[in-house]
Amino acid sequence: MKKVLLGTSALLGAGLVASPAFAADGIKLSVGGFFKTAYMVVMDDDGEGEPGNDTNTDGFFSDSEIYFRGSTVLDNGLEVGARVELEGEDDGDQIDEAWVFFSGGFGEIHIGSEDEALANNCILPPGGTGNFSAFSPNQWGANTLTSNTACTGVDDRGDAQKIFYVTPSFGGFQVALSYTPNGGDERHIDEGGPHLGMPDNLDDESRHNLSLYGSYSYEGDGWGLTAGAGASFEGHVEQANGAQDREESDFYQAGLNLSFGNFAVGGVFEYFNDFASFDGSNGGDEQDGDFWVAGAGLSYSFDPFTVGVQYSHQDRDIDLDAGDDSELTLDRIVLTGNYAMGPGIAIDGSLGYTWQDVEGPAFDEGADNYDGFEIGIGTNFTF
Repeated sequence: MKKVLLGTSALLGAGLVASPAFAADGIKLSVGGFFKTAYMVVMDDDGEGEPGNDTNTDGFFSDSEIYFRGSTVLDNGLEVGARVELEGEDDGDQIDEAWVFFSGGFGEIHIGSEDEALANNCILPPGGTGNFSAFSPNQWGANTLTSNTACTGVDDRGDAQKIFYVTPSFGGFQVALSYTPNGGDERHIDEGGPHLGMPDNLDDESRHNLSLYGSYSYEGDGWGLTAGAGASFEGHVEQANGAQDREESDFYQAGLNLSFGNFAVGGVFEYFNDFASFDGSNGGDEQDGDFWVAGAGLSYSFDPFTVGVQYSHQDRDIDLDAGDDSELTLDRIVLTGNYAMGPGIAIDGSLGYTWQDVEGPAFDEGADNYDGFEIGIGTNFTF
């Protein structure tokens, strides 16, 4: 697959050299983005040693981003440009994704920092809103040990530098591919001068990662279908210095959504193989860590309102060769509502219930038998 991606880029470059192309106008810039904010109240287990202890009952939470997109079309029909995303909230990364792109009849190629193919193109069930969902949403109020993500790839940093290619749509079919040389490297670092040398190979960091995702969409008479499936693979994991070496991970995801008039229903499944597996080197215990997330959703629209319900379940196992295994199960159900006040202006809300059970030394025993009830209301503006 790596050779296919590199070959596609080479063909594109050769075509440009063989047939010089010019743009009547230079690159022109456009601006867009979003601003999401929510007020949430959580009633949960807050006794001494429990996850809700010493946490606030309510809070306001915001997430925003402004993107700058510049592009032009050459006289041979090729569109070229770049996109840079600026975080409105500094989440330890003021610039989010940034890439250049080439788009034409061959599809589209991106080079830069963005999500890999599985994370970029994966399908989730209906019933969620801009702020609230059962699948690792923008806002998750329960004080659980993790969330029920069902749309995640293997890269150490989600926006690691990569090459990304998506084919044109052929009768509703489309395929996305990506290659990440180093799973943990996203930013250009220059110390008083130009970029110098190749990225450091840090302990447990992944390299040469591949990701692919295929999707199919069909619109019938009063009904529709969207399906997708894909996988993400770590090519190599750097050995640890004086500790156990981590095994390479591989993740697999599939989703299916159906629509009938104003109703939509769907389901999703993702399996995370060797997400935390170690080979027992350097005197450690061999460990096998896998988990999976599955769930479903339903929505009904009656303009300008949409109501929905979603459920998700996670089952996480960490097995040690010497025994003393650990397990986590996490369930979440949410009822959602969305009111479209106008183009790009929405108010959403949710009622959610989340419960968690753990056992074994790999997890905090105080988090066992945890449950929490959430109330949320928010805004979702896109521009």
